[in-house]
Amino acid sequence: MAGAGTPADPRLLRERLRVVAAPAGRLRLTAPRAAGCAGCGARAACGGAAASGPARLLEIACPPDLAPRPGDEVEVALSGGRFLAAVGLAYLLPTLAVVIAAGAGLALQLSDLGVALLCLPALALSLIPLALAGRGEGLTEALRVEALHPAGPSEPDPCGP
Repeated sequence: MAGAGTPADPRLLRERLRVVAAPAGRLRLTAPRAAGCAGCGARAACGGAAASGPARLLEIACPPDLAPRPGDEVEVALSGGRFLAAVGLAYLLPTLAVVIAAGAGLALQLSDLGVALLCLPALALSLIPLALAGRGEGLTEALRVEALHPAGPSEPDPCGP
């Protein structure tokens, strides 16, 4: 696709992540779980940021021309289409499965309890594609490094020359 990955491409989602380690050909990055909370006006009254837990570690491919060090930040990008596909698996598919199961239960004139019991396996089955997508490299391998932002100058080594 021509133009994908260029800085002017508005369909890319970008985020700056900190490099934790850089083993051969790979990057280990720390990704804060509540990145959107920093700009939210309700963050002081919301428990979402605290409940989201510690930062998550991601491992992605490192471009061969990049030499990051721990502490540096990299700007990663993800295509909007890939993101929408993941959102569809995580939110749309389970919702549709429950709605269809509830509709089928009502069409069969089941009781409310019967409809609820029919929705449970439908919900469980709808989460299988998401679990399978999460097992592979999937979304993390779709992340591409756009830029390297080196950390500031390090302190001089007190034991060195």
